[in-house]
Amino acid sequence: MNDDALRGPPRRDDLKTAIAAAAARRIAEEGCDYASAKRRAVRDVLGEAVGTHGAMPDNLLVESELRRYLRLFAADSQPAQLAALRRLALQWMRRLERFNPHLVGAVLNGTATGHSGIHLNLYADSAKEVEIFLLDQAVAFDARDAGPNSDTIEEVLELLLPAPRDGVLEGAIGITLNVMDPIALRVAPASRPRDPDLHPVERAGRASVEMVERLLAETPEPGDGAHAARAADSDS
Repeated sequence: MNDDALRGPPRRDDLKTAIAAAAARRIAEEGCDYASAKRRAVRDVLGEAVGTHGAMPDNLLVESELRRYLRLFAADSQPAQLAALRRLALQWMRRLERFNPHLVGAVLNGTATGHSGIHLNLYADSAKEVEIFLLDQAVAFDARDAGPNSDTIEEVLELLLPAPRDGVLEGAIGITLNVMDPIALRVAPASRPRDPDLHPVERAGRASVEMVERLLAETPEPGDGAHAARAADSDS
């Protein structure tokens, strides 16, 4: 009898973690969304013919594995990419300030990479107001319905922008504008990171212009960690 037979089938929690880790790798390396990354990860781990009942990880577990992956394999590039995306997000939030923009998603919670887009919630009485504003600003966009699973988003507007010239980000950067009724701002965000080591703004679920300004001001620039470590050594 071989060792695999003695160990028996993997525990359900182990399967969930393995699938979450595989999904995290696809998100980090390919820019997949969580849903498609999990579906592909199931095939990676279990194969085509195996049922997934009870084995599919939730998004919080995938996010945890994604943070672990980024710390292990992208520590030399991801912090700079994240900072660049946050700066770009803040530029557009200031430009769209009349619609009370709030940053959400990976750029806020710290898991964004060079593959990630920026997601902003805008609060307006009508999506037409936002469309007219963008047209007046000569900003090209695509509009689409939010879909049947969203009862708070009126319309989704998608922009595609050239990357900043600093060379940190490459290609085009997508910005997704979720146009919502202002009353939706009274409802607490549905999903918030649980990691206690995150900045309070990263844990907020959504962030206003002032909150993103605070996050950028209080987050060390990429490379500052090594400088701080050297300073600490010299003081000891």
